[in-house]
Amino acid sequence: MIRIFSEQRELIQFARRFIGQRLDSLEKDVNHCLRYPYAPFPALLYCFSTIDLLGALYSGNATKKAPTSKQSKEYMMKFMSYTAEQSDLLQQLFRHKIVHLAQPGTVVHDERKNRYISWKYEHDNLGEHLKIKVLPEKAKYQVTSSMEIEWDHVFIVSIKQLVKDIRYSVEGPNGYLAELERKPEIQDRFEQAIKQIFFPQ
Repeated sequence: MIRIFSEQRELIQFARRFIGQRLDSLEKDVNHCLRYPYAPFPALLYCFSTIDLLGALYSGNATKKAPTSKQSKEYMMKFMSYTAEQSDLLQQLFRHKIVHLAQPGTVVHDERKNRYISWKYEHDNLGEHLKIKVLPEKAKYQVTSSMEIEWDHVFIVSIKQLVKDIRYSVEGPNGYLAELERKPEIQDRFEQAIKQIFFPQ
């Protein structure tokens, strides 16, 4: 591999600066989106694009053919301590739909537990983040006169807590930067991804 950093110290310094700038930008923009008039969907979109970036850096694949969903899920589970279920719901309800359809999905069907799960977001209620709550009775949404959607569970996301979790996943004692400093193979992956970001094939 052709090196773009002359030594490990330069790579670590660059990583701290490069990722730190993106985390600062994320916090600033999300805080702006959560002031009235609220804009939660751009805030969520920026959260997921940041997780996608971190997943690419960790896996060493920032190409246009990278399996971004898989990489992001692996990152969320390893560094954000999210469960597979939480990561899947975040991607199914929010990431995929906002990226491709400009709005979250209405309901997903959990076939394993036969649940129909919708979503709700909170600005400040951090204690509810990533909880799945059973509704006392089914909720309904009338799409058209002949089409109705029902759900019996709700998945709650706190946007502010999501941003905190992203930052902690990088800067915490067992976070991405700590692992980057310790493991040469993670440094190699980071360098590979940075080359792909700045010098696309």
